[in-house]
Amino acid sequence: MQTTSLDIGKKSAARVLKSIVRRYPGRLSLTGALVIGENALDLLYPLAAGIAIDAVLSGNLERAFLMVCVIFGFWLLGAVRKALDTRVYTRIYADLARSVVLTERRASLGTSTTIAHAALTRQFVDFFELQVPAFVTAAVSIIGSVVMLVVLAPQVGAVATGLLLLAVLAALRYMSLSQFIASCLHDRQEEEAKVVTDGSAGRIARHFRVLGGRRVQLSDLEAGAYVGVGLIASALFAALFWSMAASDAATAGLLYTLMSYVWTFVFSLDDLPVQLQQLSRVKELGQRIAPDEDGTLPLGAERAGGV
Repeated sequence: MQTTSLDIGKKSAARVLKSIVRRYPGRLSLTGALVIGENALDLLYPLAAGIAIDAVLSGNLERAFLMVCVIFGFWLLGAVRKALDTRVYTRIYADLARSVVLTERRASLGTSTTIAHAALTRQFVDFFELQVPAFVTAAVSIIGSVVMLVVLAPQVGAVATGLLLLAVLAALRYMSLSQFIASCLHDRQEEEAKVVTDGSAGRIARHFRVLGGRRVQLSDLEAGAYVGVGLIASALFAALFWSMAASDAATAGLLYTLMSYVWTFVFSLDDLPVQLQQLSRVKELGQRIAPDEDGTLPLGAERAGGV
């Protein structure tokens, strides 16, 4: 029985990721550390800004310059990470795309299918270069902002924690629906070369109409998630204003800090539907690209010694 590309992908997508990590441990670890460091500094920004505001109002400029250090460190780490990411993931794409093409050639799959899967491989690698840092940023921002709210304003933090639990439950449902729609979309995309080459006028029209319908479904799903985020934002800001109005310890710097953490929480939730949609997409893509059947990349001997 012939092994199909989809069968290979389902069996070995996870092993391919492990193979990539084993092949490039040093640089992937470095890019990951830079992402974490960049997000840690970003999370400190509202706190440093609040301290700076109160320091300036009290005439303590030396303390206010803490903000300058945080800003410079954030942008410096971001620049280094972006430069390194391009070098790392360009090499990973070259290895993985070659693996897909050679494996599908040995399996005697059609040229159009191989070309489609090679294109999906580019999207697969793009996810790890672009979307993984964004997903990590969203996760760190959401959890970090809730922790800071709990520390600085326990009542507001308690409300944020409850809203976060509701958001997690909604996100799981969202991801399931998004993955189903993405799977249907990719099924259609894999048929596109054949439809364009051999299909009748009616079949071509139906093909692109269905593609458009699936994209509309993804957009509608995302729009519904935004409405939910809007409700969460409204509830959290109401809790913040009520808490600050009843507090005797509120200062301009503290109010700015808390509002910034609330905005960080809300904006990260706002980005979460897109990140989850991309996660569902790459999970489904991983079942379609065909690496070696043992789940490893066919790296040449000339690459055995370095990245």
